[in-house]
Amino acid sequence: MQVEGIRTIAPQIEEGKPTEKVVGSFAEALQSMLREVERADAYASELKRRLLVGEPVELHEVLLATEKAHLAFQTLLAVRNKLLEAYQELTRMPL
Repeated sequence: MQVEGIRTIAPQIEEGKPTEKVVGSFAEALQSMLREVERADAYASELKRRLLVGEPVELHEVLLATEKAHLAFQTLLAVRNKLLEAYQELTRMPL
């Protein structure tokens, strides 16, 4: 039995690139995080589509991409919630 690399199953699909280095403003950091979530979701969606139409895609690769997209979204949601809490705390502070 020969084991192939995981990355060889879909070379024509652009997989999410590594997380960009965040240098600059906080807004840029949030935009970068949002792009990462969008990229992970698009990749997982494309793998699911290919699996459903019968193209040669490994099930474990689809599951991993889907879970990565889910975790990225959960992280983004947690950051959003913390930002909302911080904003609410600031609005409650007396001037």
